Amino acid sequence: MKHIERVLISELSRAILKPRRIRSENREVDMANYVVRDPDFEARVRAGFAAQGAMNLMGIRLVSVKPGAIEMVLDITNKVSQQQGFVHGGVITAGLDSASGFAAQTLSAPSYEVLTIEFKTSFFAPSTGDSLTFRSQVLKSGRRVSYCEAEAFTDDRTLVAKMSTSIAMVEMPEGWSPKSS
Repeated sequence: MKHIERVLISELSRAILKPRRIRSENREVDMANYVVRDPDFEARVRAGFAAQGAMNLMGIRLVSVKPGAIEMVLDITNKVSQQQGFVHGGVITAGLDSASGFAAQTLSAPSYEVLTIEFKTSFFAPSTGDSLTFRSQVLKSGRRVSYCEAEAFTDDRTLVAKMSTSIAMVEMPEGWSPKSS
């Protein structure tokens, strides 16, 4: 967006929405408690992400893969905005959901893929700035279901949204691999 549009959007958010600044928690999870079931989890997660057309379409990129944790970034453009110029809530929800699924996949067995069972998203502030960062952590990893939390925050670390997610571990047929987009 042009500079003047960003200024107008910022003024609009202050005048109409009056968002309360909530900072991201940046909670550390003890990774020693994670059981890594696939030593090649990072390659598997990166291949799955590359095959996912939705993230590519929205311009979300994967920047960090660790056991039980994922970080992705969206460069904010008009393509992902709603009518007031903020990132659309559906785009934010999709980013949080994918971050949670891939975080769970880092701890899944090699023959398993992940599917969302349920999620709840809460929005706290409009998305302003140049980019939106999505971070997800596995809070409880199981062989069949994992529980994750994800956050989306702005360049200045203002919390935009938070999601809690239950992710199912689904065994795939032998020889299955993600389809490339």
